[in-house]
Amino acid sequence: MIRWSGKQLIINILLFSIFLLAAYYLWFPPIWACQTVRFRGFSKIAPSVYVSDQTSKPRQDSLLQFINQAHKRIRSFWGAQSGEATIIFCSNREEYQKFCLLYEGAGCSLGTPTGSWIILNPDGLNVDVIAHEMCHDELFARLGWMKAKSSLPQWFDEGMALMVDYRYSDPDPSRRYIGYVQEWDILTNHGKTAPHLQDIVTLNGFFGTQRGQADPTRTAQSYVTSGKEVSRWLGLVGQDGLLRIIQQVRDGYEFDDAYREIEQYHRPKL
Repeated sequence: MIRWSGKQLIINILLFSIFLLAAYYLWFPPIWACQTVRFRGFSKIAPSVYVSDQTSKPRQDSLLQFINQAHKRIRSFWGAQSGEATIIFCSNREEYQKFCLLYEGAGCSLGTPTGSWIILNPDGLNVDVIAHEMCHDELFARLGWMKAKSSLPQWFDEGMALMVDYRYSDPDPSRRYIGYVQEWDILTNHGKTAPHLQDIVTLNGFFGTQRGQADPTRTAQSYVTSGKEVSRWLGLVGQDGLLRIIQQVRDGYEFDDAYREIEQYHRPKL
């Protein structure tokens, strides 16, 4: 049996922790890229906002304006904002690919125990994309890293983000569900090609990822299916139900059980 002194034990724990941290960043290069963004040809133009040095001044000004508008959407929807993700704006897709795990789309968000980031490419220079990614970060901030990664189905995470992203539906919450039903009918041939919720629980299932590439058709169908379900549920339970499910998942409740019970609780009030 190996016997270590207290000093040796502390040194071994420290070395093992350094090894795990190094392995984590080597295994996930985008996270290392985010951590070192200031050394990669990006400049800080506002607190927690970095832009590629190739970004024009008018684009920088537009970005800051859209970020402020996105903050307002998040605060209006949630009641307050807890997420504090660093925002990185890339001037082209080559830069974007260094920071994102998925190369498709106009933006992505990364969350780790040591920080969170929102990465945007030029197509993400609008309030809808920024608010969408901020909503992902808000769930991450309110649930914590482990719960956000292990307890939420992908369809709920993406469906929530769509509630502050008006590209698919009407901004008015009272008409949002009807808007998603209409989009869902169109994109899924009246439901014939719609994925079931249990099929889009995981990231790969949601995006139809094969060999590292997302399926655009499956992705669009997953989005409208998620938006339809989450807008239906929120129409029943409101902000109180949303805050309650976050608290219950944090407290250890299974998501599916909490989701059903909260809906049943609010139904008699309708």
